[in-house]
Formats: sequence, C-alpha cells, structure tokens
Amino acid sequence: MWRRTARDRVFIAFLVLSTVTVLTLDFRTGVLNGISNQTQSTFAFLQDGARGFVRPFESVLQSIGDLGSLRRENAKLQQQNIRLQREVESYPDVALENQHLQTLLQLQDSVGIRAVEARVVGASISALESSETINRGRNSGIVPDRAVLAPEGLAGHISWAGAASAQVTFITDLQSAVGVRVGESGETGLVRGQGPRRDLLLDLVSRAALDQGAVKEGDIVVTSGYQGGIYPPGLPVGRVEKVELATRGTTYKISVRPFVRFSQLDIVSVAVSGPQVVEAPPTPTPGAGP
Repeated sequence: MWRRTARDRVFIAFLVLSTVTVLTLDFRTGVLNGISNQTQSTFAFLQDGARGFVRPFESVLQSIGDLGSLRRENAKLQQQNIRLQREVESYPDVALENQHLQTLLQLQDSVGIRAVEARVVGASISALESSETINRGRNSGIVPDRAVLAPEGLAGHISWAGAASAQVTFITDLQSAVGVRVGESGETGLVRGQGPRRDLLLDLVSRAALDQGAVKEGDIVVTSGYQGGIYPPGLPVGRVEKVELATRGTTYKISVRPFVRFSQLDIVSVAVSGPQVVEAPPTPTPGAGP
C-alpha cells in the first residue's frame, strides 16, 4: 500500500495553497479573465490571419463559378437573340404571305367560289411550256380543269392532279385559251398564250365593234365564264396593252398584259367548287350498231 511521505504531503499542501491563492486573486482582481481574454485575442488574431490568407483563394474559386454561370447565361442570351433576329427577318415574308392570303380570300368571295390554298414547289418555264407544281392534289379536292388563282387574278388551270400534288398550266402557255370580256363595252373574245414572259393575244372580238373603239388600251380584261365552266366569270386576267390595226387594215392585233407575275408566285388557290366541265358526248362511229 502506497504511503504518503513528508515530501508528498508538502507537495499536496503546496497545490492546495496555490489553488486557493489563484481563486482568491481571480475573485478580487479578475486575473483569470484577463488570461482568458488574452488567449481569445491570440486565437482571434491567428484566425483573422488564416482568413486573410485563405480569402484570395475563396475569391478565385467563386470567380471561377461565376464565370461558368455567366458563360451559360451568355449562351442562352445569344440563342434568344438569334431566334428574335430570325423572327424579325421573317416578319416581312410572313406579312406578305398573310396579305396574299387575304387577297385570295377576297377574290374567291367576289366570284362566289370555294377554293383551297396551295404552295408552289416547282416551276417549269421554257420557250414552249409555262407551268408549275403545287403541293396539293386530289386528297384536297383538286382535280383537273379547275381554275387557279393568284392574288392578282387568274393564273391558269389544273392540267394534272395526283394524290398530293398537281400541275398548273399558266394562261401564258401556248396551249392555253381563256374566254374573256373586255372593258366597259363588255365585248367578248378569247385570249391565247404566247409563251412565258410574253403578253396574251386577244382575238374573236367583233371587227365592227373594234372599228367603233369598243376595245381601248387600258381596258380591264376579265373571264367571261364561257370556257367550258373551267373559269368562273369575273376573274381579273389582265389589261389591254396595245390595239394595233394590221398593215393591210383587215385585222386587229390586241395584246393583253397579264396581272399575275408568274415568276413570283408562291401561294395560289384552286377552285374546288363551281360548275363542272361538261364533256361533249362521243361521236358515233359510222356503221356501228346501237
């Protein structure tokens, strides 16, 4: 068993006396608080130093994060800017297309027909042929021998129709002929195509009426409705450009400038209601039975 020696008893007494002394001094003078405050100040100084050392690195890391966020935001803004710029650039085309559609609807109402709109997807213009391909066909009610309208007036007729496309033959085609009525006099005649980029030729007008000035330069030419029911009456065709008497004075040459600008066609409407084409009955073959 451990026994306390005289030396141990002196050491324990010293510790007790020291503790009592320190507690008495702290109670009277607050020396321990001073030591505690000094310690806290020392740790605060060291902490501030550490923070000052680390703060630049924190700023760099935060700047890197902010830079990535700014790049993403900038890319997003660039995409929005491109989209808005495209919308601004396409606005004139959209406005012009809307204007064309409104004009076509007014033209359809004026002649009392129902039509469907189609877009031009291809054109074939040569010295002999003047036609175009549209993106609608029989599935949309489009069949051959139907009038085709442009915003300015009559463009031609359907010469062929597939399920989802059709071919339009222009009134300028060499095979085209349209019954028309001219100006205030109301004289009737026939305009024939003379090929692309050329005026139409008007004939079959009464010679006596021509001698009396029934057809004048500047007269408006519209469809008469006599052409087998293909063209409804009242569709604008063109304007009389020239009325010339032939060299020998026997015939007149009358040219008509079409209203439609065929090289700029983008949207047309095709009549799907109205009088059908009446085909003539077949001619009996001689010697054939009943």
